[in-house]
Amino acid sequence: MHHATSHRSRQGAIVAACVVAAAIATGASAQDGAPRTSWGVPDLQGTWDFRTLTPMQRPEEYKDRAFLTPEEAAAFEQKVAEGRANPPERTGQSDVDVGYNTGFLDLGTELSASLRTSQIVDPPNGRLPALTDAARLRYAEWREVWSRPPQTAADRPPSTRCLIGFNAGPPMTSGAYNNIMRLFQAPGYVAILNEMVNEHRIIPLDGRDHVPNNVRLWKGDSRGRWDGDTLVVETVNFTPHTTHSGSGMNMHLTERFTRVDDDTLRYEYTVDDPEMFEAPWSVDTEMRLTDDDVYEYACHEGNYAMRLMLSGARRQEQQGVDDDTWLPSWYKWMPKKEDLGQ
Repeated sequence: MHHATSHRSRQGAIVAACVVAAAIATGASAQDGAPRTSWGVPDLQGTWDFRTLTPMQRPEEYKDRAFLTPEEAAAFEQKVAEGRANPPERTGQSDVDVGYNTGFLDLGTELSASLRTSQIVDPPNGRLPALTDAARLRYAEWREVWSRPPQTAADRPPSTRCLIGFNAGPPMTSGAYNNIMRLFQAPGYVAILNEMVNEHRIIPLDGRDHVPNNVRLWKGDSRGRWDGDTLVVETVNFTPHTTHSGSGMNMHLTERFTRVDDDTLRYEYTVDDPEMFEAPWSVDTEMRLTDDDVYEYACHEGNYAMRLMLSGARRQEQQGVDDDTWLPSWYKWMPKKEDLGQ
């Protein structure tokens, strides 16, 4: 999207500086065998793949079981592989909404090495806490707007406008594709580049305060620190349009990155948002080192399809057409205002 070129150039220069500093680091080894940078902190650098078959929430069939046996895990992976080899036929709006065959997908093929039944580890039932009334009302308001023909581009979901990616976060979550992030380090900074929408964060580690509360950012405002060998990143100041599984603009996100071995990065995070959830919740998952590159993500809905959406809406108005196909099928779980007594 051409309007973001100058901003990306400035941020790209910062990322490049981190890359140069990282490149000149001579990684010494710590006593425990984990690699370290030349300035003595754990070396988390590399390109990391966070695809996983482990579901975010624990399936009902596992109830109170936090882990699978190796035999159960193998059967689970085999069942998923067979289902993908023989996908069910999509019809109606779901076919139009999804419209991807396996050539476009890059899904996880293995469960987490821990064999957990869910990525969520708290609450202990492996399920998301209930949404508050305020969260349900927000979803109902979004559904109302996204269901009608758009008057302007602002009437479409942020991901449709290529403003955010559905898995880049923060926090980062396994999705249909582009489950890649590259992490760079320099003294006093960490940089995270996600392949999805090429999102990036420059995270200072010098103890500076967060930006003022009235400054709101799509990815929030991140600050990092070391807790032993774990990088802790706290992020606040999200926009009202940012959401992760129901979170709101006042989410306090705490991420933890720990190099477990040469090929594994443990990734934990906690969502604390009492306005939107009845309790905090936490995820524990892992990322795998990969030789894959991070490629450009060209999100053409924002570049080309938006004009077609708006012109299509105007044509419907001229023809007196009124339908509900503007709401993508994956948003139809959202409540309607009348369901909430509004």
